[in-house]
Amino acid sequence: MSRFSSKITTRDEIEREIHNLMNALDELKRDASRGSRHRFNDLRSRAESLWHDNHWDEHREALSRRSREATRMAGECARRHPLSTLALAAGAVALIGYLATRRS
Repeated sequence: MSRFSSKITTRDEIEREIHNLMNALDELKRDASRGSRHRFNDLRSRAESLWHDNHWDEHREALSRRSREATRMAGECARRHPLSTLALAAGAVALIGYLATRRS
């Protein structure tokens, strides 16, 4: 006897319900694998386009050149203005200390 109704559940009804549940699970599994396959293919195509980018070395070289230039300029600025650099460093340390000890 079913817990929620006074009607007696037959073996055929139970088997039919199990069959319906199995079909629903199979459909869910197909949908999940289809969605995963689609996301995987999108990710793979993006990775391949980055890998085959003809200008990758040029971008890397330009970025490396700009970062070396920025480092050199920062060093020159620090040597020309040592007191300002020290004050800026102290201010940055104070700000980090304040943010680290502040409680929300």
